[in-house]
Amino acid sequence: MPTFADLGLSTPLVEAVAHLGYSSPTPIQEQAIPELLAGRDVIGQAQTGTGKTAAFGLPLLEYVDPRDPDVQALVLTPTRELCIQVTQAIRAYGERRGVGVVAVFGGAPIRSQVAQLKAGAQVVVGTVGRVMDLMSRHQLVVSSVRFVVLDEADEMLDLGFLEDVETILSRAPGGRQTALFSATMPQEIRQLAEARMLDPVTVKVRAATLTIDTVEHFFVDAADREKPEALARVIEAEKPTQAIVFVRTKIGVDRLARVLDGRGVRVKALHGDMSQGSRDGVMIAFKDGRERLLVATDVAARGLDISGVTHVINYDPPNSPEIYVHRIGRTGRVGRSGRAITVITPKQHRDLEAIERHASIKIAEWSAEEARPERRREAAARAAAAATTPAPGGPDAPPAESAPAETAPLEIALVETAPPETAAPDLTPSVPVADDEPPQPRRPRHTKPHAGPNGRLTTLIIGAGRLQGLEPADVVGAIVDRSRLKGEEVTGVRILERFALASVPSARAEEVVERLRGHDVRGVPLLLEVARP
Repeated sequence: MPTFADLGLSTPLVEAVAHLGYSSPTPIQEQAIPELLAGRDVIGQAQTGTGKTAAFGLPLLEYVDPRDPDVQALVLTPTRELCIQVTQAIRAYGERRGVGVVAVFGGAPIRSQVAQLKAGAQVVVGTVGRVMDLMSRHQLVVSSVRFVVLDEADEMLDLGFLEDVETILSRAPGGRQTALFSATMPQEIRQLAEARMLDPVTVKVRAATLTIDTVEHFFVDAADREKPEALARVIEAEKPTQAIVFVRTKIGVDRLARVLDGRGVRVKALHGDMSQGSRDGVMIAFKDGRERLLVATDVAARGLDISGVTHVINYDPPNSPEIYVHRIGRTGRVGRSGRAITVITPKQHRDLEAIERHASIKIAEWSAEEARPERRREAAARAAAAATTPAPGGPDAPPAESAPAETAPLEIALVETAPPETAAPDLTPSVPVADDEPPQPRRPRHTKPHAGPNGRLTTLIIGAGRLQGLEPADVVGAIVDRSRLKGEEVTGVRILERFALASVPSARAEEVVERLRGHDVRGVPLLLEVARP
């Protein structure tokens, strides 16, 4: 198995990935990095969780000159959440080279992003809409860009951004290098590649080689009116550690969340019509393990590629087999097993057969009896025993070492969850989980205000807690909505019995207190004060 040094990366980048805990490249990295280092345009077809951020991020950083203040590389993403994750990852990879990376996205003050651009940024990661806005204001100039990446191009198509992407590419230099990554390859994406890329090399990681082999697949038959009841039975029997329930529409997400809540099943909803503060609060709480069940649309769940998801439930079957593979790629990660359960009506069996043919899998009928945790453990033990039994007359084959996933250094983290062997929670910002990365080791616990990614932090005391029904998502949402802080600036949230704690940048602490004082959350007026040493 090749190493990152074998792929042609420079010593600082090899040392950076080693520091982040990567031992060997994933298949998409192994194939794409040498082609990009050779200066070729690359089309990468791969699902989320395959390590594609490093596949384009590391070669991109090789081209960037830290001494040149101009924007030299541009990464376009379809959503704010993906923009933040990619930014964090590239910052981690390029830290030893002193490369400036700036994220630009909607839902945050454009003035502060303009200031960051003026301060100097060699790499800009941005959502399509905000990049267009900054270009129209002449605050982002792409005439010196040498490297352009389109990440999740099929998602840009689904969101209607393709025309804007064409405009951005038309303003970048003709001699640039372009990389396009997409889980699927619709005709419109192929046409874009033909028009805007120069003799591209196609690198493809087939779905069957991803996490699909570590996932068990099931279906549940239910008439339309019986689907909520069927879903409640599945959740009760499976007892997932964490699960994402996919619903096709935003209205459907809200409706299902209300139905489950009425049945006593605690869930959180996530879709694009929610305020940015509410979305941040829900996503961060789910990433940190504070929420167990998430009901979401495909687009809204883009930023939730984490290793702790044990179940993916398709309440609404996906529109295509490719989307099925993309959804279930959110479980069975980093060597763990996962379970994918699809609720279908009798008329949808043909769709299920199409998924089986596409992914070369067998989707079995779900049984509540087989779903019992002890039965699942027995089945896992039998499978492990069979996997370690040598073939008759053949040599013992060691188990394959799973390739590492990508990691980024700064998460929009809210709550630090203690590792299993540690009871005490950590109030420092957590190390991120972006694009299927395992969490990094925690830093030592702090008892005083500490320095975070935005400078010094100050802890706030909030006069409401679990007794008042307060949740981490409520705290983040309230602070972001009322004070205009960004989600990643609110860290170290802890919900205690009668009060809560949250850390914010020290320079904004008094302002946050004033803006939130008396603001109602769940019918409770918030009483805030700065925690004094």
